[in-house]
Amino acid sequence: MHRRDGTSDKWRRAFGRLLYGVLATCYVASVGDAWKQFARHSRIAGGVIVVALFGAPAGAAAAGPASICLSDSSPAPVGDARAIERASVLAEAAIERHRLASAGNSDLDLLTIADGRGEIAPAAVRARYCAAAGELMRVDPAGNQLEARQFLVAAVNLAHQAGESAIEARAAYYLGLILLGGEGASGANTRGAAAPVPPLAPVVTDSTEPATDDPCLAIEVPVVRGVGRFLARSALRCASARALAAGDADRAALAQLRLARLVIAETAAAPFRASALRAEAATAARAGLHHARAITSQPRRALLTGRLAEVLVAVDPGDPALMPAVATMRAGGSADPAALAFAAAIEGRMLLAAGDRPAAARALQNAVFLEGQRAQPLRMPSWLLLLAEAEPGRRAALVLQAYRALEAIRPILPLNDPLTEESTFAVQMRPVFEAAVATQLAERGNDPARIAGAQRIVEAYREAELQSAFGANCVPARDPVDPASLRAGEVLLYPILLDDRVELLFVAGSRDGTARFSRLPAGEPTTRAAVAQLVDEMVGSLVGGGDDGWKVAAHALYALLIKPIEGKLAPGGTLVIVPDGPLRALPFAALIDGEGSYLIERTPLALAPALAYSQPGRDRSGRPLKVVAVALQRDVVLPAGRFAKLEGTRDEAIAAAGPGGTVIDDFREADLRQALAGGHVDVLHLATHAAFNGRSDRSFIVANGEAIPLADLRGLIGSGRARGDDLDLLVLSACETAVGDDLASMGLAGAAVQSGADSAIASLWSVNDTGTVALMKAFYDRYRAGDGKAAALRTAQLALIKQGGDLAHPSIWAAFTLLGGWR
Repeated sequence: MHRRDGTSDKWRRAFGRLLYGVLATCYVASVGDAWKQFARHSRIAGGVIVVALFGAPAGAAAAGPASICLSDSSPAPVGDARAIERASVLAEAAIERHRLASAGNSDLDLLTIADGRGEIAPAAVRARYCAAAGELMRVDPAGNQLEARQFLVAAVNLAHQAGESAIEARAAYYLGLILLGGEGASGANTRGAAAPVPPLAPVVTDSTEPATDDPCLAIEVPVVRGVGRFLARSALRCASARALAAGDADRAALAQLRLARLVIAETAAAPFRASALRAEAATAARAGLHHARAITSQPRRALLTGRLAEVLVAVDPGDPALMPAVATMRAGGSADPAALAFAAAIEGRMLLAAGDRPAAARALQNAVFLEGQRAQPLRMPSWLLLLAEAEPGRRAALVLQAYRALEAIRPILPLNDPLTEESTFAVQMRPVFEAAVATQLAERGNDPARIAGAQRIVEAYREAELQSAFGANCVPARDPVDPASLRAGEVLLYPILLDDRVELLFVAGSRDGTARFSRLPAGEPTTRAAVAQLVDEMVGSLVGGGDDGWKVAAHALYALLIKPIEGKLAPGGTLVIVPDGPLRALPFAALIDGEGSYLIERTPLALAPALAYSQPGRDRSGRPLKVVAVALQRDVVLPAGRFAKLEGTRDEAIAAAGPGGTVIDDFREADLRQALAGGHVDVLHLATHAAFNGRSDRSFIVANGEAIPLADLRGLIGSGRARGDDLDLLVLSACETAVGDDLASMGLAGAAVQSGADSAIASLWSVNDTGTVALMKAFYDRYRAGDGKAAALRTAQLALIKQGGDLAHPSIWAAFTLLGGWR
């Protein structure tokens, strides 16, 4: 085993970066913004470099949003108003750049104030700065959502003090978007000591209504499980109210649109409150339509009116506000086929709800015709789905036509809705995919052609979901797994969660290579929402620790998903699951059968994000294992937050590297690059913090003093692939993946795919040092002995169960999951 210290040449690297930064800073004046972007690659802003080398000017102190926005009492003298205003302008320009292009270099260095004069800036100046800091932290690839939330709360408070309603509205709206992005959770077995950002105020309990008439007073609480949605609603109400006070009808209407869509989304998770939630969504949509009348730009007024009418017609199709809204849409888009098609579709939904199917069909046929006049008919799948409702006799044909239309436009759809920033996949694609699958499986029986067609649609569904979150270029498809290549004992399972039921498609490997997909009903009748609730209950209980509440959900999920195929499972085989939606966050290993045994006691397990991104893997044929293992044993403070020292990572890295392997302590990106360029590597083991929260530009691993974006890690691994040296396994032992959010749980699957490795082992939640080290030692013992990856991980998990004590609890061993190749 070789050991390298990543800090041994730190002075040489530091001096090189500083010199590079100084030269770049000196050259900025003559070359301009292009060089400024180039200089930013040095990862140290020019102003910060000057301060680091020579000290700040007399009376000045380098400062950033933490010191400017988060002072507990009176603000410290951190910079004069002009310096803060300049930083605000630069940050606002950077925000617009990030809106136009989701990827790129980090601009967080623009928030540093290095030329202050020791003055206390007025509240209005600091409010604008904190709003810009929070929004830049939200959209920047190196940003941190928890810190962004804190800066935006500070901006709301400062703007309120200064009477700046426009800034208060903007900050509250951005805050609402952050709170909609996932709540997260931390557990009793977390590695490291501290959360990246401390809480803001005492915890409040969940509520469906604001606790005060002023929603802006209800947002200064930490985001804990069960509270985030309430806070998002308060923030959006606050944004709308303050925007009205500032005369900003556009933002007032937009905030109500986002609020209405949020409330509608909650109906799936809380069907017992559906009536009240629909009424609340209708109220928000009506308010938004009222505000939209004051928007001066006719096209913008027509756009927001249409989107608000789309919400209102879904929850109250007889509302009298809809007809004037349709007239506004037609007036604002008289020469725009997209706007006219949208108006016709709204009218069709109104007629459909009124029971006039023939008139509804005519209106929706007109919508389809008008949409077809566009160069890029982006809403064609949606209008065809609506037409299928109006023409039940042609429903199956129209649904499949909608699916084909979606496949035609999918490559050009934006990742996010340009207006609301919602996932385009969730808003436009998912309903079409689910309707197409349900149509293919509408008839009972095991017709091979129908099952094969459904499987192809589901596979396209999984691919689209990954590509919509991470970009098609970041997760290019590979050759999919061929069922005929499965060995005897290998079982591939597709659980399909539909609104009204769960379907199971599976294929069991055979010795003669004739395996094909079959269909099974789920163990019990259920719905997608019910399954999501069970997953949330199980994961929440395991992560929180201290109770056995997870067991009820573990039994129920086993009966639903596994019992129908349990006769085909064996310890010598492997169950490979292609999970759907909330099932990506499920620790399948800890599901409990009718006899009280864990699923992992029956069979090895692996997850495949999609068949196009997974291959069974290669047999190692007894050749020695070459491992590069890196560890981080120090506190690291980054723009993305504070990451606590991980005490057990050195022992973990040594166990992973084994004889002939390489261990790098306190590594940096340059150390990884050098190690991976030095010859063939089978396994890259990263014993460090890793965050994968549903977007490629928010996924990174933590190194010594720097964050390595997932895209950069893929580049490092890809350099070996270009030489013909594929990385067999990537191990991420300290992942910090948000719990309870579909998009966040997909971050782990996306990380496994985007990394470029054939397989990945990662944790669904953070696990303590003792448990991680014990499991990794047992895994590598068996993997070196020649076991396949799934079999070796199963043996390690069974060893912890057999050992008893705290390590036998599934909150430790069930967190680790294998993604991709299982052999």
